[in-house]
Amino acid sequence: MKYYLKTIVVLIILIGLNMSLISCETQARSNVSVATNIPTIDEISGKWIASDTMAIEPSIRNFRGQALLNRDLTSISWFVSAPFSGGHHTGTLKINGITPEASHFRWQPYQALRKATVNGLEIHSSTRMLVEDNAIMWEIDITNKSNEQKSVQIDLDMIGYISQYEDGNWNWWYPYPDWDGKRSEHRNQAIEDMRKHITLNHTEQETNWPKDNAILNSPHFSTHKEAQNIYIQDKNTPAISAFSLVTKPDSLSVRNCGGKAKWNVTLASGKSKTIKYFLSYNNNLETLKTQTQNWQNTFDTAFASVKTKWEDKWQNLFKPNNSLVSGCFPVLETNDEKVKRVYYTGAITLLYLLNTNLPEHKRVYLTGGPRWGATTTFFWDIAIWSELWAVVDPEMMKEHIKSWIEINPNLHYGKDNFGGKGVGNGYSANYWCLFRIIRAYIVTTGDYKFLDEKIGTKTVMEHLESYALNWQNLSNYGKKGYESELYNLADFGANPANLLECVPTYVHIVPSFNIGYVWMMRETAKLHYQKNNVAKAKTLEKQAKAMTQSILKLYAGKGVWNSLYPNNKTVEVRHVLDFIYFGKYLANDVSLDIRNEMMGFLNTELRTDSWMRAQSLKDIAAKDSDRPDHGPLGSFDGWIPEVMDAMSNMDYTTDALSFYRAIEPVTYEGCWAQARELWGDDKLNKTARVRIADRGWNNRESSSGIGISQVMLKNFFGFYPEIHKASLLNYDTWPINGNGILHHVFYKNNYYRIEFIENKPRMIKEKH
Repeated sequence: MKYYLKTIVVLIILIGLNMSLISCETQARSNVSVATNIPTIDEISGKWIASDTMAIEPSIRNFRGQALLNRDLTSISWFVSAPFSGGHHTGTLKINGITPEASHFRWQPYQALRKATVNGLEIHSSTRMLVEDNAIMWEIDITNKSNEQKSVQIDLDMIGYISQYEDGNWNWWYPYPDWDGKRSEHRNQAIEDMRKHITLNHTEQETNWPKDNAILNSPHFSTHKEAQNIYIQDKNTPAISAFSLVTKPDSLSVRNCGGKAKWNVTLASGKSKTIKYFLSYNNNLETLKTQTQNWQNTFDTAFASVKTKWEDKWQNLFKPNNSLVSGCFPVLETNDEKVKRVYYTGAITLLYLLNTNLPEHKRVYLTGGPRWGATTTFFWDIAIWSELWAVVDPEMMKEHIKSWIEINPNLHYGKDNFGGKGVGNGYSANYWCLFRIIRAYIVTTGDYKFLDEKIGTKTVMEHLESYALNWQNLSNYGKKGYESELYNLADFGANPANLLECVPTYVHIVPSFNIGYVWMMRETAKLHYQKNNVAKAKTLEKQAKAMTQSILKLYAGKGVWNSLYPNNKTVEVRHVLDFIYFGKYLANDVSLDIRNEMMGFLNTELRTDSWMRAQSLKDIAAKDSDRPDHGPLGSFDGWIPEVMDAMSNMDYTTDALSFYRAIEPVTYEGCWAQARELWGDDKLNKTARVRIADRGWNNRESSSGIGISQVMLKNFFGFYPEIHKASLLNYDTWPINGNGILHHVFYKNNYYRIEFIENKPRMIKEKH
């Protein structure tokens, strides 16, 4: 007995020593600034990219509005800052009568840069939006790089074609004033044609868009001049815009919708001329005059403040108990520079898409833009990074969830955060999206009481169960052509728009979203066990098991799956979506042989050296599915983290980390986008070049890629709280082990550090 008592005492002492070591280690690490692991905002910026290799130009944002640069050196298009919206570009700069074309672009969160060389003149242009304010600022440097003196005539068009729309819907296709001055939501291809040919210097050439002089003379606006400012009043709405010239011109003339400024300068070799000006907007003339006077007097300070304020928000995002968000973005400590850049690109994308000026919520994470989505959040895109969102901003997450539950997922794919209504059509993924988002919030915060809160006519728990069982409303089992028991699955109909939009064969009974229902039923069963509703839990488990057995019968062999049509017709679909859902949710239900075959399909038909294609070139519908996000010549950025998650769940975590490192070069263009396309002579091969897609009206930036940072949190550090169980996954392989620590993971109102101890991730509570 004494021996056992001594043994217990020794064990207690050893455990105490071990806990003391961890405690001391925690204290020691706190003395070293974790912030040194965060790249600066310049380090995480894009790099200079040649314009002839770039499909879509950089954008600018300021937590309120957004705009897209054009191919000249000054103009922007698709300006919107709800309720203000622009319908034409803002005017080009001419050098000796010619509109120069930018040779290179660089995206940075706080500015967009353009440069060009014309007849020995080097021109650099910076465009910035004042942070959380109503102004856009330009600074243009023109330097004589030749060996001789040059006479330079500089002409600047200033076009204020801006309206204000307080009433009506703000859909994904938000309103803007068309060239007749009317409110329009139509995405007019002529606007894009104009943007792509904005440096067209042959004014006599016929175009399908109006000339800039015609827009300047538009009868829908009136302009007056005061000193070096011009004020442009929209006649159809209360909007007023103003151009203010900080650099005094030699002449300034006024038209209906703006004006023209002119400078005549003589530049000696090596000398420069700098032009500074800004565009502001309001609906009150006196307020606008006060603002323009202030910014004109303090232009340099205001211009510099844009970067400073972005830097402050960037650093704040990673601080526990910060003033920006209710949690914080975890800080990754690693010596792997490729992994580091990919991880922090997710953080800058999140910050870039943050909007703080929409009436529905204090903070909104927009889905994408420009050209689209000035006020919209899609359920699907944000669901992809919902486990990370629960760590970064659980307060706003809960607020959004409460409003989204009241939107009919059969009718809408998201919400307009300006007017508060649902937007768009229903997606088949919506039920899974909403379920995943709510689950992520509950298990990460521990707010299980939320399940009993009533929203509309149901509790949150009842909403979750209705989402999980919605497949029953979609099953055609027993009807003519659906007699086989295999049809006791969800049939999503014949319209591709509800599924992958552009893949015509991916219709009816598809594996992916049926698997989503299996997962939802299994998770709902866990919640019922937790509430001691054992009978309900067992019923859900039984249904999930039967559904799984049916889905597995859709295997087509060689790593791909069939879709099931009426009358027992099967169609093989070689697409990444089925790979994703099987890997994420049924990895333990398929055999090792099938998992290996699925990985073979991924590696031989989908993955390229630095990206992937969403659909195999061997798919029977490949030639009819060519869209950069879901087709054979590119991929939705959001598929990348989902693929990595699936790979990890199938015990290919080391391969997932290799994939993570391989995509680092695509970040040189900027933050995550809707899709990156495969292009160039080798676009059909693994060596295909990669760039952010423009065709198909793709978003220049989009939120789904934030999920790539979530892969680090979940799959490489194991943080994935289960319902009332462990917070860390139990993989056999941890490839980041020895080269990474994750700081400031916000979990159940405490911050934790995750590091590897004895080759397993461990959570250590931080002191803040």
